[in-house]
Amino acid sequence: MQNTNGMNNVDNANKLQSAISDDLFPQVQHISDVKQVIEEMTTKSQALREPQVKAILYLKRLGENKYLYPDKNPYKEITDYITKQGKTDVADPDYYLDTIEALIPKPPKPIVMAPGDAKGGKK
Repeated sequence: MQNTNGMNNVDNANKLQSAISDDLFPQVQHISDVKQVIEEMTTKSQALREPQVKAILYLKRLGENKYLYPDKNPYKEITDYITKQGKTDVADPDYYLDTIEALIPKPPKPIVMAPGDAKGGKK
């Protein structure tokens, strides 16, 4: 019974130490990590927004109208481009910049003490 209690204390101490060290000493990202993320993002972009999806669906539905277009859907090339390559061609640069900024570790915020007595309260 005492052995499990001692093991539990060691386990709790390890968890506490890992939590403290993670917050106090953040890992610095290496340039190779940032480069790898940028290379991965060259083919990615943010998802289409609702108005864009509605416009694509409207073009698809319009192109299926056999009365207007009996041969083929003239909008197929446009909708294929928008849903595949066009997303990355017109993606908002902030999407990529926000991802890169999230990789850069931020320094801890300083603690500002309010003026007052040694206990921290006002006089």
